[in-house]
Amino acid sequence: MFQEKNGMNDVVDIEAAIGQHAVWMTHLRNAVLGAYSGMDREYIRADNQCEFGKWLYGSHLSAEQRVSEYFQAVQRLHAEFHQLAARVLDLAASGRMVEAYSLLYGEYVTMSGRLVIAMRAWQEKLKAGQ
Repeated sequence: MFQEKNGMNDVVDIEAAIGQHAVWMTHLRNAVLGAYSGMDREYIRADNQCEFGKWLYGSHLSAEQRVSEYFQAVQRLHAEFHQLAARVLDLAASGRMVEAYSLLYGEYVTMSGRLVIAMRAWQEKLKAGQ
């Protein structure tokens, strides 16, 4: 799904990541409700295992892109996003459903929005550089 090229493909890849990102909310909500009780929390916690994380940490991005404030912000927020998702699953797995739901619809939603905003800003910067 993600491309190993620079330029316009990066813009498309970030857009795909934003779409996938929205699906996480559904997965986490279902996990809290018990529908996905077997989700691998350590896999979820790792920010380099999802498709976007593999793309983000891959070798196709230039050194200039990697030191940009946009990349740095997305990388940091993406890692925090995964940590928070794992915390939601940890709470759900330990039977603390009210706390899991509170975290999901509180801090997680806020973090999710911050990540999308950072990804959109990066996209706009990439488009401007075209």
